[in-house]
Amino acid sequence: MLGTEFFLGSLMTPLLILVGTVLLYWYSVRNFDYWKKRNVPFVKPYPFVGSVVENMRRPLFQTELQRVEKYGRIFGHFEGNRPLLSIADPELLRQIFVKDFHAFSERRSIATGDEIVDKMMSSATGEDWKRIRTIVTPTFTTGKLKRMMSIFQECAETLVENFKTGTKDGAPIEVKKIYGAYTMDVIASSCFSTKIDSHNDPENKFALTARSVFRINISWRFLMFFLLPKLVKLLKISIFPPKATHFFRDVTLQIIEERKRTGQTRNDFLQLLMDTTKEISEDPKSELNEKESDDMTSVYGEVNTNHQVFKGVFKKNLSLNELVAQCVIFFLAGYDTTASTLAFASYMLALNQDIQEKAHEEVFTTLKSSNGKLTNEALHQMKYLDNVISETLRLFPPGVRLERLAVTDYKLGETGITIPKGMIVTVPAYAMHRDPELFPDPEKFDPD
Repeated sequence: MLGTEFFLGSLMTPLLILVGTVLLYWYSVRNFDYWKKRNVPFVKPYPFVGSVVENMRRPLFQTELQRVEKYGRIFGHFEGNRPLLSIADPELLRQIFVKDFHAFSERRSIATGDEIVDKMMSSATGEDWKRIRTIVTPTFTTGKLKRMMSIFQECAETLVENFKTGTKDGAPIEVKKIYGAYTMDVIASSCFSTKIDSHNDPENKFALTARSVFRINISWRFLMFFLLPKLVKLLKISIFPPKATHFFRDVTLQIIEERKRTGQTRNDFLQLLMDTTKEISEDPKSELNEKESDDMTSVYGEVNTNHQVFKGVFKKNLSLNELVAQCVIFFLAGYDTTASTLAFASYMLALNQDIQEKAHEEVFTTLKSSNGKLTNEALHQMKYLDNVISETLRLFPPGVRLERLAVTDYKLGETGITIPKGMIVTVPAYAMHRDPELFPDPEKFDPD
C-alpha cells in the first residue's frame, strides 16, 4: 500500500506540472485566432508573449516600419494574448483623434500603486484624467507662457556660452550632452524653481537625481506592464525609481511651503499651475472659456476642454500629489525629448548648409527688427525655423508609437472592423512619417 501511495505521489507532481503548463499554454494562445476570424492581417504571435517578441529583437521604430510595409495601414498584433489594432490611415485617425475622440478619450491604464506616478496626467484615467486635463490645459496658453520667457532666455544664454566654450579649440563636441544640460536647466528653473548649470556642475543633486530616471534599464519593466499589468499593480512595480519621484515631491513641497510662508510668487510652471487651480476652483468659467488659436495643449486639433468629453467635470482642483505629479511628468516628457530634437535639428542643419543659411538669415533679420531681443512675438515670426523643427520631428519623432483606448464599441469607418470597448489602438507615427505616399521622398530633410 505504501509503495502504491509513493508511486502515485511521485506521478502526481509531474502530472500537475504538466496540466498546469498545458492550461497556461492554452490561456496564452486562446485569442490568437482573433484577427484571423475577422479577416484582418496580423503579426504572427508567439505563446506567452504574443507579437512583443519582435520589439525585443530590434528597436520599436524599425519594427513598426517593417510591419506597415508588410501588412499595410491596418493590421492586428498581440501583447500576450491581448489583441491590439494598429492604424496608419490618416483619414481614420482624424476620425479617432478629433471627430470621435469621445470614443477614445483614454489611454492604456498604467497603475503602479505609486502615489506620484499614478497621478500623472499620462497615467490618470476616467474622471481623474478629465479633471486634471481641464486644469492643466489653461496653464499652457500663450499669455501664461510669456510669463516664463525670462527663464527660457536666461537658460539659453548659458547654453550659448557653453557652446562657445566647447568649440573654442575647434574640437568635436557632443551636442546632445550640451542640449541635455540646457533642457535640464530650463525644467529645473521653470518647473521646480531651482536654478542650476548642469553642464558645468553635473554633480548637482537635482541634476544627478533627474538623470537617474533615464539611467536605469526599463525595458523589462515596460515588458511587464504590457504582459502582466495586474501583477505589476499588485507588486507595485514602478517604471521610474521611487527615490527619484519622491525627491521631486519633496522639492515641490518645500517650494509650496516657502511660498505660503513668505507670500512670494514666481513666474514658473508650478506657480502657474497653482494659480490656474485656484482660478478655476473659484470661477470654473474663468479659464475654460479662454480662446487662443495657438493653445499648445490642443494636441487633438479641435479637441479642447470644452469638448463633450469634459462635460460634467465638477470638481476642478488638484490634490498635492497631483500637483507634484504634473511637475514630474513635465520633466519626464520634456527632458530627453527636447534635447534629442535639438540635437537632431543641429545635425540636419550641419548636413544641409543651404537650409542652415536660410534659417540663420531669418533669425538674424527677425532679431534685428526686434532690437536684438528674443521675444515671444519674435519667435512666432520665425516661420522657417518652425518648419525646421517640424521637419526634424517628422524624421525623428520622440513618440514612435501613439496609443488610445476605446471606451465604447466603435465601427471603424467603412472597413467592416468593429473595435470593441477596452481594445488599444496603436498608431505607428514613425512609420507614417516615412510613408512615401504621405511624404514624397520621405528620407529627405526638406523644411519647405
